[in-house]
Amino acid sequence: MLPFALSKTKFKKECTNNENFISMDQVLAWVDPAKQFAKDSVRLVNRCTKPDRKEFQKIAVATAIGFAIMGFIGFFVKLIHIPINNIIVGS
Repeated sequence: MLPFALSKTKFKKECTNNENFISMDQVLAWVDPAKQFAKDSVRLVNRCTKPDRKEFQKIAVATAIGFAIMGFIGFFVKLIHIPINNIIVGS
């Protein structure tokens, strides 16, 4: 429904003289997805729960292991890269 008293046809008839005419369908094409996104966001926030201590510790340990693995990979890549770079550059 339109928030004001004009119907779609009346709105189009009154606005057809304007060069920069935006139809109500174009406005609704932008407003409807925004309303649906807001509705879905509120539903998501309401369903979310705070993790308990056990779940939080699992997530923290998994994250720490991931950081450690990525750190070791980076270290070994750098360790291998330095001698190869010295051979190529020939210092």
